[in-house]
Amino acid sequence: MNVKDIEKAIEESSFAIHKDYIKALIIPSIEISRSNSKIKIGSSKLGGIPDIPPSFECPQHEYGYYRFVAQFNLKDISPPFSQLPKEGVLSVFIADDDEGENFWGDDGYAKVYFFDNESDLKPSKNQYFSNQPCMSISLKNSVDIPFRNKLLKENPLSQSQLDELSYDIMEKLDKKLDYMFGYPFYSSLAYDPRPSENWISLLTLSSIDELDWCWHDGDFLMLFIEKEKLKQKDFSYIKSDAG
Repeated sequence: MNVKDIEKAIEESSFAIHKDYIKALIIPSIEISRSNSKIKIGSSKLGGIPDIPPSFECPQHEYGYYRFVAQFNLKDISPPFSQLPKEGVLSVFIADDDEGENFWGDDGYAKVYFFDNESDLKPSKNQYFSNQPCMSISLKNSVDIPFRNKLLKENPLSQSQLDELSYDIMEKLDKKLDYMFGYPFYSSLAYDPRPSENWISLLTLSSIDELDWCWHDGDFLMLFIEKEKLKQKDFSYIKSDAG
């Protein structure tokens, strides 16, 4: 999506009278798209084997290892995203387990690591990750608006206009359902999943059959980071939700 596309969709909608309200909600995001590029060490990807520094120990929980979900090579984002370092790799793990003992709302369910020296990275030799399906991805600067009622403050839209925004406008704009930053996207939640105004959306991932991802019965996994922590490039404390 881009700003011009959003503005055009709003102008053609039934709530064009509220265009200034919606346009004021536009914020930057990074679209995650499937790619045919060859996966190399340090490549942006979903699933597979994590590329890690020699001294890095993959995180564990009470029932085993955290599941590796994704890594994002920040050099793939052009131009650089202002809220992220210009280079390095973000690596994402979640406390998934076969018994379902870990809950996506628990503290520590998601862990994000920033590796600033890409040349240090090597594929993990941990056999736990060896059979995970993998998908090459590309990263693209984009923008986002909230497509869920609970994310709208002082909402002037009627219910029919909300439905148009949530479905028709989203489809017209071809919103990507896997992305970084922007607004969280969800199916079944009846509340704003962001922990507070001090937190922002870091990552939203859809359920993907090819990767054996099924978040909350086929919904979405959402990760959040405190605004101040992000400014400090500190990814040590992440909260999560799904729905």
